[in-house]
Formats: sequence, structure tokens, C-alpha cells
Amino acid sequence: MLNLHYWLRRTVTSIWFKLAVAATIIGLLVYFNRIDVAVLASLSKTWPWLLAAFLLTLPPFWIVSYRFKVILASQGFFVPFWQALRWTMIGSFFDLAMPSSNGGDFIKAGYVVEHVGAGLRTRAVMAVAIDRVIGLLGLFLLANVVSIIGWDMLKDLPARNLVVGMSFAAGIGPLIAFRIAGSRCLYNNSYIRSWLGKYTWGQRLTQMIASFNALRENPRVLLVALGLSLLNHIFWCTSLLFIAFAVGDAVSPMKGFIVFPLAIFGGVFGVAGGFGFGTAAFDFLLSHLLLIQNGAIIGLLFQIFGALSRLLGLPYYLSAHK
Repeated sequence: MLNLHYWLRRTVTSIWFKLAVAATIIGLLVYFNRIDVAVLASLSKTWPWLLAAFLLTLPPFWIVSYRFKVILASQGFFVPFWQALRWTMIGSFFDLAMPSSNGGDFIKAGYVVEHVGAGLRTRAVMAVAIDRVIGLLGLFLLANVVSIIGWDMLKDLPARNLVVGMSFAAGIGPLIAFRIAGSRCLYNNSYIRSWLGKYTWGQRLTQMIASFNALRENPRVLLVALGLSLLNHIFWCTSLLFIAFAVGDAVSPMKGFIVFPLAIFGGVFGVAGGFGFGTAAFDFLLSHLLLIQNGAIIGLLFQIFGALSRLLGLPYYLSAHK
């Protein structure tokens, strides 16, 4: 029984299994005409939109690199921007090459640990984890800001209250939870600390809260990090708007900037940038919330452009091991 469990775990977590699942999902989307080959063939007429969409995927690397520099500084690690950029680019490449949606974080954390020394390993790893969390929060905070600004323009958005409510829960909820968990009465409570210390997940949670406390001690730094995350995702969502135009779907920017973050988050469960489950998430969310039929194609093109941009991290990796 133990051997069977071990074999199943190894199989499910293997790279080849994940790739097979992604290929199967995309194959089914093609079979059921959710990815229309005729639409793909017609993209030669709208290539300027596609080129613009690809170019919009490049500035986010500089933006998140500066955010990473800011977060590292909040944890006591002061590095130049170009160092943070190199680590970010290498991590982005391994997001694609491992492949998984966030496997590059492990590689990036390894470089940071090597730089700061073994004695600061935990803080360095937590800095990478906090950077990832802030990045994900930026997705939903963008949807929150847009929904507040354009609430009256979203009357015909299907399940408007549910979509906006989920976005607020995912964007504001974790910030409130971290703030409460990091309060002195809870974080310094000896009983709670002792109980959490018995479990690996509890130790990691405590470390994560400590890193967040270090970040929020300077509200300006926290706001800068969140603001950079918002700016990063503005580029990604604008890229998606251009891809939608290229495939013949006119998407309202206001609605797009609320639904696109949910679809991008779906890519976390795919491989190599979201292929597979992420593509299916685009198809489901865009067809049901934006009422368009090319959601899977939009997601697939977005993931291809993301993969191509991540390849730019390869020269950084090669130069680091010259």
C-alpha cells in the first residue's frame, strides 16, 4: 500500500504527468472547438495587435524586479536593482523551464540564500515568498480598484456581486488576516507560538507573518510594493485586451480589468505559465463573464507570449554560470 501511495505521488507530481495533463486539456479544447483553428489562421491580419500585446509583457520584469528590491530591503537585504533584476529573470525562466507556474521561486530563493549566507536563509526564503504573495494580491487589488471606479458601468456583468465580492475577499482579505495575525496580542502570545511551533506549516506561517510585519512597519514601503504590483498587472491586462482585439472580440476595458485578473490567477494551476488548467480557466471565465467565445484562444496566446518573454531569463542564467 505504501509503495502504491509513493508511486502515485511521484507520478502526479512529475513534470511529464503535468505536461500530459496540459496537452490533454488543450487537445480537448481543440476537439470541442473551444480553440478554433480558423481563428488562429486569421491572426496574420491582426499581427500588430499581437506584437503590441507581446511587447506589453516585457516592462513587468523591470517593475517586479524593483518590487523585489524593495521587499528585500524591508527584510534587511540591500541589493542593487540589477542584482534583483538578474534573480527575477532567472526565476522567471525557471517558471517556464521546470516547468511549473511558480517553480522559479525555489531557484530565485536559492540565489538569494547564496548571496546573504546560510545564517539568514529563512529570512531570505520568506522575502521571496512575500514577493510572490504581494504579486498575487496585486491581481485582485487591481480588480478592486476598477470595480470601485466603474461600479455603475458594470450593471450587465454576469454575477457582478459575486465576482467583485470574491476579488475583494482575495485582495483585501489576506491583508486584513496578516494584520490581525501579526498584532502584538496574537503574534507574541506564548501559547499560540508554542502550538504553531509543533507543526511545520505553523513554523512557516509564523515566519511569513514576521516577514509581513517587517514590511508593514513602514507603510510607505508596503504601499510602494502593492502599487508596483498593480502597475505590473495593468500591463498584463492591457496585453490581454490587445489579444482579444486581435481575435475579433471587443472587450470593455472596465469589465476586462475585473475578469482578467481572475483568469490570470487560474494560470497558477497550469504548467509553464498556465498551459492546461490555466487555458481552461480563461475559456470558462471569459465565456461566462465576458460572453465571448474565444476565451481559450486568448488564454493560449497570452500563455505563449508569457512563455516567450520568460525565455529572456535564459541569458541571465547562462551569464551567472559562465
